[in-house]
Amino acid sequence: MKIDQYWDVTTIDIVRQGWHVEQHYAHLYWFQYLRFSPSYLLAKKARITGLTSQEKKTLPKDFNKVLETHDLLGDVHNTVFRLWWLKNGYDVFGVPYEEPGVQGVALVDSAIKPQKEDLNLFFQHLNSLHEHPQAGKSLVLSIPLNQSSKTSLSQIKALLEANKPTKVVAPKKVKPKLCLQGQRFNFNALMKGFGLLMFKAAFPQMEHWRLGVVAKLSDSYSPALDHMAPRSAKDAIEAGDRILMGKITYRALDKYLKIAENAARGKFPCSDPIDIPPFDWKQLNLEYNKTTKWEQRLLKRVLAKEQHSKSNITKP
Repeated sequence: MKIDQYWDVTTIDIVRQGWHVEQHYAHLYWFQYLRFSPSYLLAKKARITGLTSQEKKTLPKDFNKVLETHDLLGDVHNTVFRLWWLKNGYDVFGVPYEEPGVQGVALVDSAIKPQKEDLNLFFQHLNSLHEHPQAGKSLVLSIPLNQSSKTSLSQIKALLEANKPTKVVAPKKVKPKLCLQGQRFNFNALMKGFGLLMFKAAFPQMEHWRLGVVAKLSDSYSPALDHMAPRSAKDAIEAGDRILMGKITYRALDKYLKIAENAARGKFPCSDPIDIPPFDWKQLNLEYNKTTKWEQRLLKRVLAKEQHSKSNITKP
């Protein structure tokens, strides 16, 4: 496996027989936003070590929903998106799917009394059809093998015509356990929002206008301001720009905090009002930093393994 396959967000090469999933970059951001959800972090701790009495007092009213989401999507720390997608994402966001096709069920000899194994094979076939309702209706046939193929095909065709449904009913659609909210997504907005949460966690005391500049929230005000500038503005124009940038950041932070918390309830991207526990930015940043260091160690090991393999290939 190549190094970029561990790190790259692309999962298009992952194919599972009998399974279908519509992959989208928004799945990556769902994964990333969960890393900055305090409810999701509490759910992780609840499942592993249990919560303290003080932590229990801060739980949102719908914490059971967060636990349900955590049980589905699992840990988003100390893993990379690709590996998480293989372990959890593919199952949660995909559905079982098999293209209907003709298949042999059992070979029966009229000279031999039917055996229990023959009946078992038939019932297994019926059960497999029931487990895949999207396959629709099937016609069970008994085809004698001592007559010509031409005769058999002619008889099969007549049976198919006789049993042709008068009304085609669309097969029941199987829904994934979790779905993205909506059909169209703003890639840049999700990226900027994730950056804002990341910087807020790293610098929780930083003024809002500076956070907005670092996260590049505004195409107008972010380039005009320097987040490293002295505390006092140099003139009235800069002071006004800082105020407007601060307001933009405040609204954006509120929106993306809600998106992170709704992601923990199995809804993404969604900024609906929600019961949010206190954001422990220091703890969220600690977990994120531990994860990025883990990712770096993983990539270092993979790179070393790749280089070792290449060196063995080039040896005479």
